[in-house]
Amino acid sequence: MRPLPWLLVDLVLWSLAFGACLGLLVLVRNGSALPNAIVFLIPCTISLLAGWLVGAYDRDTDFVSLRFSSESLIAGVAATVVGAGGVALFGSYGMPGQPSRFLLMAAPMLFTILGVLARRQFLGSRHEGEALQLVLLGDEKSRQRLADGLKLAGRTCGLVRLDPGQLDRATLEAHLHRPHGTGAGSSGAPTVLVLGPDASDRLSAFAPVLASLHASGVPVYSWQWFWTQRLRMLDLAHDPTQWLFERDFLHLQASAFWQLKRLLDLVVSTAGLVLTAPLCALVWLAIRLDSPGPAFFRQQRVGFRGREFSICKFRTMRLHAERDGTTTAPGDDRITRLGHWLRRSRIDEIPQLFNVLRGYMSLVGPRPEWTLCVAEYEDKLPGYHLRHLAKPGLTGWAQVNYPYGEGIEDAACKLAFDLYYVTHASLVLDCSILLKTLYVVLGRIGGR
Repeated sequence: MRPLPWLLVDLVLWSLAFGACLGLLVLVRNGSALPNAIVFLIPCTISLLAGWLVGAYDRDTDFVSLRFSSESLIAGVAATVVGAGGVALFGSYGMPGQPSRFLLMAAPMLFTILGVLARRQFLGSRHEGEALQLVLLGDEKSRQRLADGLKLAGRTCGLVRLDPGQLDRATLEAHLHRPHGTGAGSSGAPTVLVLGPDASDRLSAFAPVLASLHASGVPVYSWQWFWTQRLRMLDLAHDPTQWLFERDFLHLQASAFWQLKRLLDLVVSTAGLVLTAPLCALVWLAIRLDSPGPAFFRQQRVGFRGREFSICKFRTMRLHAERDGTTTAPGDDRITRLGHWLRRSRIDEIPQLFNVLRGYMSLVGPRPEWTLCVAEYEDKLPGYHLRHLAKPGLTGWAQVNYPYGEGIEDAACKLAFDLYYVTHASLVLDCSILLKTLYVVLGRIGGR
């Protein structure tokens, strides 16, 4: 089912959830005045937007996964708080009394639960027996690269390769020119045609067939467009600067988004430092008692446009531990007893809010890497320096999509996600990353 019908379904589910909570409220109070329309509209809009941010209308989302359910519930809680705040600001005008707190809290959460259950029931089977079928028009090297990208992005797809050098129009039509859902030899499975980077010189011969396929409901993607739109990463096997030139370096231009992003950084970092001050004081004392040395750890990192800055975190390892290696491993004996807990809970990251406040970092962006690691990565990974076109962040697209890693191979995988963020940074993407970060933190995933 496409996004628009599910948007209509969610509107119905929201109405049912709101009506059920309102009916219970009227029953308990033995009669109650109907709320202002804004009390319905504001939480409804916020809840639908929260669902969109976690992929509730994305046909590639695995709706039976624990991750989707967890992110949806977290987004539901966030939407409940934001919606109640919106009603408190705008929903009281023209009303004799304040809107019910029960109604504002219960309706969005009930809607979230209904939405998750509905998707698990009616869309979950698509990931069990009807995985997406990909037909690649390209060489074997492209097929292997695409298979690796699908695995990295967590996509389960059938993949068939057609050699463009040994393919004529009739053969291509025999493979693909069928009604949507019957291509690639898979009954009922959605079919997508991907044009490999080596197929460009053959496009003129196949252009009428490709246009006909697209019109009949079989999506046709260029190589990089498939990676960015469906996998939401960049293919680093090809020149990563090409996509930047196609985007006209919009990320370097002053815009309302970057100004708003900086404003949010200031507000959130200030509020975060104030609210966590008592916790930070306790952690500072605990670190001093747990192991000798200062409570804070400082290290030179590479930031925006390659400028170095000193990062500040709670110390989780013994003094001068970096002399024994640049990365950590499971069971690393350099990590202190308290440090294991601080890393798993991400509490060691709180002092980085000072870096955000000072403008060296942002809430969302590529991870700031140690200067020694950056020198090695830039020497071995073409395009690595391009990730410095965005401010480093407390969290980022690579952090929420790829587990903690070490070495060149892991750095290359994370770079594919980082460059996607650099070229597609937006308020919507930032909000999605923050919601996914809550899932990672609450699920204690990836920390060491």
